Formats: sequence, C-alpha cells, structure tokens
Amino acid sequence: MIPQCRLETGVRIRIGQHFGTIRYIGEVVNTEGEWVGVEWDDPQRGKHSGMVNGVEYFQTRNEKAGSMIRSEKIPTFMSLLEAINDKYIMTEDTLGLGAEMLKEVQKQMHAPLFEVVGMEKLGVKQSNLSQLVDVSVAYFPVNSAGDLSTLTSLCSLDVSATLLWNWKLVGDIIAQIPTLQEINLSNNRLVRPTDDEICSLVTKFHNLKKLILKKCALSSWSEIVRLARMWPLIESLSLEDNGLRVITEESYDLTLTKLQVLDLQNNQIEDKHSIIALGRIPELQELSLNANGIRQISFPDCSHTEKISLFSKLRILYLRDNPIVDQCATFNELDKLVALEHLTMDPDAGVSYEETEARVVGSIAGLKTFNRSGIGEKLRRDSECDMWKMYAVQWCLIRNDAQQLKAFFKTHRMYPRIMERLGSPEQFLPDNRKVSNMLNLHLLNERTGEMREKKVPKRINLQTLENLIVKLFGPSDRQGGLQLSLFDRKRDVRIPLENHGKSLDFYSVEDQDTIVF
Repeated sequence: MIPQCRLETGVRIRIGQHFGTIRYIGEVVNTEGEWVGVEWDDPQRGKHSGMVNGVEYFQTRNEKAGSMIRSEKIPTFMSLLEAINDKYIMTEDTLGLGAEMLKEVQKQMHAPLFEVVGMEKLGVKQSNLSQLVDVSVAYFPVNSAGDLSTLTSLCSLDVSATLLWNWKLVGDIIAQIPTLQEINLSNNRLVRPTDDEICSLVTKFHNLKKLILKKCALSSWSEIVRLARMWPLIESLSLEDNGLRVITEESYDLTLTKLQVLDLQNNQIEDKHSIIALGRIPELQELSLNANGIRQISFPDCSHTEKISLFSKLRILYLRDNPIVDQCATFNELDKLVALEHLTMDPDAGVSYEETEARVVGSIAGLKTFNRSGIGEKLRRDSECDMWKMYAVQWCLIRNDAQQLKAFFKTHRMYPRIMERLGSPEQFLPDNRKVSNMLNLHLLNERTGEMREKKVPKRINLQTLENLIVKLFGPSDRQGGLQLSLFDRKRDVRIPLENHGKSLDFYSVEDQDTIVF
C-alpha cells in the first residue's frame, strides 16, 4: 500500500462494500476538526442530502445519499502496479507457502510421490509482468497508475469497481501500455472532463478499440458523444445499465466514426425517435437493445421495394426482454433495414415458437439466423408459404382497390416478394371461397333421384345437415337413419361421411359438391 493520497472533491472511496464520491472537505459548524462529505452510490447508505443542521455543504442527487465522515476512516489507496503485483506476482514467500501446502496434501493423501508438475515454471511466468496479456484488478482500491512500463504484452485490462475517479488517471494508465486495446471501467464514477481536458487526452487513448462502461451513471447521450472524442478509434462500446432514456440527435462526423458494436441493454431507451437516432451512427454493425422497455419499433416510411438509409451497416440486433406489443408489425419494420442478418428476440407468448419463427423468417428478407438458429432454404420456403396463406384472403379482398392495396403492402412488405416466388393467391383461392363462409350444395336422394340445392355454412356438422335433409325431403324409412356420402367429381368416387360430430370443412367439402343420402 502507498500512503494515503491527498483527498479532494471528486475522489472515489470505498468503506466496506459501499462506494462513494467525496463532495466536500472542511469544517462543520459547531464541531471540531476536518470532515469529509461523501455522496454514496447507494442512495440509502447516507443520512442527509449534504445539509447538516440547516447548513448545506454539498448536494446529492438523492435525499439520503450523503454522510459526513472523518478522513481517518477512509482506507488507503493502491496504485495499479501495486494491485497487479499483489494479485499476480509469486514471491519466494508465496512459493515457499505453496511447497508447505504441497507437503500437507501429500501427507493427507498418503502419496509422498505426488507433485504438481510445472510449479516452478508457473512461478517464473507469473513473476514476469511482461508476459501478462489479460489482467483484472476489479474491486481493488486502485487510485493511481504507478510505473506500468513492464506491461509490454497487456491487451485487456479490467479495472471495474476500483477507485479511479477521473479521465486523466485513465489516460495515464492507457498511455503507459501501448499494446492495450480493451479496458473495463464498469462501476466507476469519473468526473466530467472539460473540453480542454478532452483535447489533451485524445492521443493517450489512440490505440483503444474496446471500452466497457457498465453502471457508470452516464445517463446523457450527448455527454457520452462528447466523451467519445477522447476515443477516436473505438470500435466496441458497452453502456449497459446506465439509466439512459433518450438518444438525442448528434453529429458523428468527428466522433464514434469507427464504432461497430454498441451495447445499450438494461437502460430505458423505449421511444421510437431514440432508436431512429441510433441509426445515424455510420459504421454500426451490432446493437444490443435488450431489456429497454421497447413496446414498438417504427422507422420512416418507404416503398416496399426500398430500404431506409438508417442502420445502413447493421447486421446483428438483440431485442430480448422487451414488451413488444405487435411482433408482426416489428418484423415488417425490421425488413426496412438493408443489412440485417441476425436477430435475437423473445418469441410471441400468444403463439407457438414455430409460428413466431415463420413470421420473422417470412417477413425479413436476408435474415440468416433467428435466436442464433440458422435459417435454411427449406425453412425460408415453408415460412414464406405460411405467410402467403396467412394474408391470402385479405389480399384477394382488396386486390382491385389501389389505395387499400398500397396500405396493405405498407404493413406487409414481404407479400409482393412472396407472390413473385409462389404466385398470386387468386390462382388458388376462388373468389366465392374468399368472400363467403357458405357452401352451395347439391343434395341427392339416391332412392328417389330427387335433388335439391341448399346453401349451408362450411362449419355445419353432419348431424345438423341430416336434420336439414329430413326437413327438406321428409323422414327416412331406413333403419338407423341417413347414410351420407360425398360424391367426388374429380375422382368419380364416393366418400362416406360417417362421423356425425365433424363439420363439412373437416371432409374438405367444396362449393357445388354433391351430398348423396
């Protein structure tokens, strides 16, 4: 441990399991000595909002998040170098302890020849900082960098939930490790830098490609875009669980120009305008919007033969854990994206998974996977056929009305595309079948040769049909009642209709068919 660092406003501290930020250092009326005013991350951890005995010393965002404590209660800090040494370096004492433990294990197992192969080599490797590639010192009280020149191979660094408190400290760390491409700063609170400070830090972040900022209280998108000027080559940015609600319209000419992967899960980005604003990030290829309370997705209008310019390179989209109201409408909107290939989304609880899959595959052209499951040509063909059948009657009813047809294609973008492959439903659905639930039947009395025509519902069951025949032709003198059969004109055969509880459509009875009794 290094001696206690100089305390100042903005410095992060941890007491027990509680993190906080220093908001005030000085005297308190009617008390002796110096006090440190702390705003705790846990809004219920403190006693007040920064006001003590009617005097306001600082302000907190929550009324019970503030406390006054003595500086001697604050544990000392560590440099990053010390934290790495403490976690990763095997000293002679550590190796000696390992040897004692090995002897004890041999004794307990009654295996004096038992040994751990490579223990010395492991110790040598862990004693050489230049060989470390991935390092995590999460939850260590790291407050400064130290001399990091020996970390010549380090690519990934996890300093989440430490006590780093400003971007200059982060810049000092990254500038000393030219090989570093990824840093995890989650669960830290970093003081807002000035514009001049941002300009001075750009060169220090020049090699950084991936940045994780989960739970960092970054609730303003415009502020995030401003901070991003420090990370000119950033390709992957995680902003999970930051309380973001609104994505404002921003210019991306000088910031986030290389961003390909953006994780925004567990925020509250639910309005359509915010989602549209994200579509202007020029190189975005992967977007996670899981658990944001999204109820609907709506993009600007365009013809069913066109795609929108938003999200022009988006290939992968995550939409799990959102209360989407109308999935069919959502799939229709997602079909407007020119590059979408992979979608992850909860199935509709109101239908089977197979039906959800058919809807999404049939609706979104170019989709290659749904919920990480590959989409083969057979599945696509079957799904398009299902969609073709689903909307066939609706299309047939409005096909001659140009205005209604335009509205239909707006809400069912896939349908013209499917008809190109499967043909017009008009060829397979006779007009009277589309517009009526009734059948015109020929009822033939086989004994007398008498025939009558009667219009009946498609779903009339055979028992009801028998009662109707009795009313039309009179009671039968045949013991056991009527025996019905369907005369199939195409095959010139008679099909017995024996189950009186079944309806006509169960037996595929069509208009103008003949029922013989």
